[in-house]
Amino acid sequence: MTFSERLLTIGALALAFAVTANVSATESAAAPAPDKSPAHAVCEQAVVSPVSGFAECVKPRGAPVAPAPKRPDASSAGSIAPAPDPSPTH
Repeated sequence: MTFSERLLTIGALALAFAVTANVSATESAAAPAPDKSPAHAVCEQAVVSPVSGFAECVKPRGAPVAPAPKRPDASSAGSIAPAPDPSPTH
C-alpha cells in the first residue's frame, strides 16, 4: 500500500467516524425529553414475571403496577375436595 493510499484510507475512516458521531449527536438531541419519570407514570401494560411471580410494568418500563383486583371467590379458588375416606363405615 502506498503512502497516498494509506492517507486516503485514513481520511475515509476519519470522515466516516465524523459523520457517524454527528448523526448520533443529532438523534440524541432531537429525542424528546420524557414528560414523566417511570415512578410517576401510569402503567399501560404489565406482565407477570415467571421468575418472581409478580407483575412488572413493560409500557412504560418501570412504572408502578396497581395490585390485581381480588377474585370474588378467592378463598375456594383452586382448592381440591378432600379424598373420600377409604375405611369401611359398617
